[in-house]
Amino acid sequence: MCDPATAALVIKGGMAVAQAGASVEKTNAKNQQYVNNTAAAKDAYFLKTKQANLRVIQEQTQASQKKQDADLKSMRSQGTAMAAAGGAGVQGANVDQMLNDFERAEGVMTDRISQKLEDVQGQNEMTKLGYQSEAINRIMSVQPVGHMEAMLGIVEPMANFAIAGADYKSERAAVE
Repeated sequence: MCDPATAALVIKGGMAVAQAGASVEKTNAKNQQYVNNTAAAKDAYFLKTKQANLRVIQEQTQASQKKQDADLKSMRSQGTAMAAAGGAGVQGANVDQMLNDFERAEGVMTDRISQKLEDVQGQNEMTKLGYQSEAINRIMSVQPVGHMEAMLGIVEPMANFAIAGADYKSERAAVE
């Protein structure tokens, strides 16, 4: 049977190995959390960005339809005015001026639609920058365990055991 000092040293050695193993498991778990968090942040960013881009595409489609409607309305109005003027036997500068008014009205409407679309596109770019910042903040909220930090988690319990072993040897040498 071994003496109590030897038994205590063996127990310290077992505890050092257990602590080192726990440190490795903790490091692996934290690094996996970082990987999972990063993947989730990227997925959320891409999904939100895709949704924002789809909204812009919908706005572009709607703007195009409104422009076509304005053009069609202007053409109908011009046709009606020309027919009425022709039926009344009126022609010349007054008819030309009236047709130009219809074209100007269409131009103003088209310009307003284009300006609104540009505003929506600009806002979309700002929104995507916000999503990017949000993803970066989320990724940075969990940091992986660095190599040195992981090594210290393993080395520290082993070093403590080595020191205890050296103390044990010096005590044994002093007794003998």
